[in-house]
Amino acid sequence: MAGLFLLLLSHHNSNFAIWYATYIFPIFPRTVGWFFGLFPFSVFEILLILIILYLLWGCIFTIINLRSMQGRVKLITCVKIISLRFFYFLSILFLIFVLTAGINYNRESYADHIGITVQDSSTNELIQLYLLLIERAEFLAEQIEIDDNGHFVLDRIGLYDHARQSMRNLNSLHGGLGTYFPRAKAPLLSRLALSNLNISGFFSPWTMEANYNGDMPGQRIPFTINHELAHVVGQMREDEANFVAYLASRNSEHVDFKYSAVYVALSYTLNALRRNLTPEQYSKLLSLLPAQLLRDFIFATAYWQAFQGPVAELQSRINDAYLRLNQQEDGVQSYGRMVDLLLAYYRAQNKISVSSNFVERENIQSIEEGGNYDHI
Repeated sequence: MAGLFLLLLSHHNSNFAIWYATYIFPIFPRTVGWFFGLFPFSVFEILLILIILYLLWGCIFTIINLRSMQGRVKLITCVKIISLRFFYFLSILFLIFVLTAGINYNRESYADHIGITVQDSSTNELIQLYLLLIERAEFLAEQIEIDDNGHFVLDRIGLYDHARQSMRNLNSLHGGLGTYFPRAKAPLLSRLALSNLNISGFFSPWTMEANYNGDMPGQRIPFTINHELAHVVGQMREDEANFVAYLASRNSEHVDFKYSAVYVALSYTLNALRRNLTPEQYSKLLSLLPAQLLRDFIFATAYWQAFQGPVAELQSRINDAYLRLNQQEDGVQSYGRMVDLLLAYYRAQNKISVSSNFVERENIQSIEEGGNYDHI
């Protein structure tokens, strides 16, 4: 009841949500996050495995006891006791979720915090954003390490330190994130569990851990780590966490983080362009994509397609329902709303012109409005 009351209060009273996010919530990353951060492995992953094993044992116990009258009587007694304990257990889990995540869905947005305004944008502005990102991608593509096949190679030495420093740097610039960031963790079952579920990362509100898929293509890892760290420090909405991850990674001192930022930003921008342009117009813009980015997009798409199936689809539906329950009406589409934030950010810096009637680059003319991560 306490958890539900606090959640409803934050939903109907934004001042309470802002006050809680400012003065109460920061306790959790510094205590719970600090404690579980002492373990070099994902504690949440281990707990989840233990819960699954416990449920399997419960199924075996049930089957064995259904075979006799005495066993059925014993089973009924156990069910009554376990049901009550299970209710208490779920109540505690829900309260922890509300305290470490739920209330923060109703806090001040990061866009409002740094003073940018999201507004309707034209296709012309979207193209300007794309060309802006292309220019940066071309510059960064010459600095990264690649393998014999020409694919990006992630430098994993000091990865967590670079991530935490990039988040601290962003906090120094704009505030609103705090200064303590636990180390991110790659679950042992990254490929078996996360990749098969098409998950690049997740945040555990019960252990305050930022988990990322350590098996996925490396160009996405730095951005994903910062995305999950954004959740750890209270930025729960997916578009906001993406935006924070972009700003932190873009301004990182490490080239892998810079490249990861522009890689993800371009993937979202290309998806937005594909929805707003004709196939011919889209193909013409796609042809401007640097060869390095194109190779990495193709490699990542092939990687994720290998795991497509009913399990991944079920996970997507569950995630979509979860996001909608937490006031993200677009569901999984809210991940793509980062493009709106990027447009607002660069518009505020006068790098995108609202009044511009044309865009030129290698004879690419403006197109007036009319008419999972790596797919292009």
